[in-house]
Amino acid sequence: MSKVLINFVQDRSGSMASCWDETLSGFRKFVEDMREKGPKDGVEYLFSLTTFDTLVDTPLVAVPIADVDTNVLAEHGPRAGTALYDAVGATIENTSANDRGAEKIICVVVTDGHENSSREWTKDRLYKTVDAKLNLGNWTFVYLGTQPETWDDAGAIGVRAGSTSLYRSDMARAAYGITSAALHEMARSEQMGSDSLFSEHAKADDAAAAGMHVTPAKPSPEPKAGSGPKAP
Repeated sequence: MSKVLINFVQDRSGSMASCWDETLSGFRKFVEDMREKGPKDGVEYLFSLTTFDTLVDTPLVAVPIADVDTNVLAEHGPRAGTALYDAVGATIENTSANDRGAEKIICVVVTDGHENSSREWTKDRLYKTVDAKLNLGNWTFVYLGTQPETWDDAGAIGVRAGSTSLYRSDMARAAYGITSAALHEMARSEQMGSDSLFSEHAKADDAAAAGMHVTPAKPSPEPKAGSGPKAP
């Protein structure tokens, strides 16, 4: 059985108030899906939850998915600003210190706005840290945003286009369901990590029906003639 740690980084800033009930429904579906699918497919899921507004809270760190209260997010309602960089940075630090032997590590970032409150992490520092984790091969970062600038915001912290999606806040439950399905497909496969998770593991038609806009991953550039290694 493979062990997979999922870190859910959820925006709870004041602007989330208008869609909070739908967000809570989506969160419950995400946890229920992973709890149900894991044992069937030989995946042991651990779950961490980070919530953020101007401050960052970590209610759960590497807890067995079966022990996660699906209503835990309801205790951390909308308020204040958006310390996105601090939230993702703190999640990476907590995970590095408490991975509980997980073979695959997945970070899901959900936000409806732009960074405006971080005090400890800068964009450049976070980008370098995310990039370093992706280069390890067993880390995956997923970004869900509601703003037209979602891909720019995700790219600014190192998350690739194929793992980023625009979503409709009034359809969060459906979007979280597509996300859980894509994550599980990767988690139960031999693939250790992905920098284009949605484009690899989410069906475009299903994502569109869930109010999501997923950009296909950019193909790797073809090597230029004569640029490869020289023959001995």
